[in-house]
Amino acid sequence: MRASVEEALLYPDVDARETLHEVLQAAERFQTIINEMLMLTKVRTSSPHDVELIDVGALIREEVARRSRDIPIHVRADDEVTVRGNAVQLTEVLTNLLVNAQRHAHSRVEVTVGRDEALALVTVCDDGEGISPGDRDRVFQPFVRLSESRERDPGGSGLGLPISRAIVQAHFGTLRIEDSPRGACFVIRLPLIRS
Repeated sequence: MRASVEEALLYPDVDARETLHEVLQAAERFQTIINEMLMLTKVRTSSPHDVELIDVGALIREEVARRSRDIPIHVRADDEVTVRGNAVQLTEVLTNLLVNAQRHAHSRVEVTVGRDEALALVTVCDDGEGISPGDRDRVFQPFVRLSESRERDPGGSGLGLPISRAIVQAHFGTLRIEDSPRGACFVIRLPLIRS
C-alpha cells in the first residue's frame, strides 16, 4: 500500500484515483483478516456466551434457505437433535462449511443431521475433488489455503476453517474431515441434549 501511494506521488502519469481505489481495496482486505484473527483469538480464549438450546436441524434448514441455489444443497435431518450453544457462533460454522462446500462442489452438497450415541452428528459433504488425507488437519491451521481453494476464491484469508474448528471446540465438540466416496466431508460432533 505504501509503495503504491509513493509511486502515485513520485510519478505524475500514475492515476492517483486508481491508486486510491487499489489502496482502499487492500485496506478492506486487511481489515477483514484482522477481524477474523480477533474472532479466532476471542473464540479460543473464552467460552460461548448467550448459550441456549438449539435444534440443529432447524438451524441447518434456516441457513440452507439463505444460500444461493447455484449448487443445490440437500438436507436430511432427524427431529429433535438438540445441543446447548451459541446460535450465532454455530451459524457462523455452518455458513462457512456450506460456502466452502458450494464453492468446491461439482453439482451438489449433502448435509445430514443425526445422532451418534450421546453426540449430535452433522455432516457437510460435497461432490468436488476432495481434500487429501495429508492436508485434512493442515486446512484447520490459520492462513493455510490449498491451491484449488486459492484458484476458486483468491480473496480468501485461510481463517474460516480455523475459526469454525475453534467455535466447535469451545462448544466441547469436534470438527474433522472424514473419508467419503467423493469430495470433502466435514463432520461436526457436539454433545447432545437428551429430551
